[in-house]
Amino acid sequence: MSYNYPYHGNSSSSSSQQHELHALRFYRFHKRKNCWKHYKIPHEAEQRPRHHDLQVITWNVDFQAPRVNERMIGAIDYLRNALLKGNSPPHCVILLQEVHSKALPVLLADPWIQKYFFVTPIDNLKWPVPNIYGNITLIERSISIKEAGILYFAQTTMSRTAIVTDIRLAPLEPELYHGRRDLTIRIVNTHLESLKEGNSVECRADQLIICAKLLRMEDPAAYAGIIGGDFNAIDDDAEEQIRDLRLSDPGELSQFADANEFHTWGFHETKPLKFPTCRMDKIVFTPHGDVMLDPPVIFGQNAKTEEEEWVSDHYGLLTTFSV
Repeated sequence: MSYNYPYHGNSSSSSSQQHELHALRFYRFHKRKNCWKHYKIPHEAEQRPRHHDLQVITWNVDFQAPRVNERMIGAIDYLRNALLKGNSPPHCVILLQEVHSKALPVLLADPWIQKYFFVTPIDNLKWPVPNIYGNITLIERSISIKEAGILYFAQTTMSRTAIVTDIRLAPLEPELYHGRRDLTIRIVNTHLESLKEGNSVECRADQLIICAKLLRMEDPAAYAGIIGGDFNAIDDDAEEQIRDLRLSDPGELSQFADANEFHTWGFHETKPLKFPTCRMDKIVFTPHGDVMLDPPVIFGQNAKTEEEEWVSDHYGLLTTFSV
């Protein structure tokens, strides 16, 4: 297989530019050498999957607001203490967007992150030029990992990407999966184009199409997949786009009595809002067989730094995926 090639993906874009999918490495902190080292993934026969489910967390941590280091410290403290309830985290995948390059060393220096997580990427130079901010995926170390890559969108004026990670889960009832005891699950961590100026609407739709096609890519293939992140879902047809791509959205507004309670952005804005509060962030999946994704729970409504500043202008989402 290869996570290292130009990728057309049959998107709706008329551009002759190619989306580029490049391999990434997983990194694990080496305590004795006191540094992050490339993790050599064991052969699949030597690393059987241990879990049939995992928690999936997504959070845009806002690269534009001041005091990026203090806010990253606040985000990590909130994830560890308020959300995951203690020092030892459950088996989970954390999808972060808008990590500032200056805050990335803070993330990597945190003892909790060092002790419990694989991280990819660890170098802001993997993000598009000018390498100021990007996405980071953290995977709790008891989870069986396979491969990772970064997709550079052809259609973007805002240096947007998708981080792709393949993990392995063991079905709770293998007979529901034709006796299979090892399923590859693909997780896409993305931040789609913002705003409505210029060709942003076209870019955003094109990027979502490519993310959906990544989940169904045949080389390498995955049994099912998840897209989580900041979808910038400000278009009137945002929910329709999800359905048209044959993705399932367990947080779709029509399921709730009061949709406003499930908005993830716009509550901390001090200037007049350019857009109303909305469900900008989502976690969706490819419905296949008996895989399940629970309706997400919103977190971060009270997430502040020690200086009483908001950690982010976004709330985060937490859900459980199971096979």
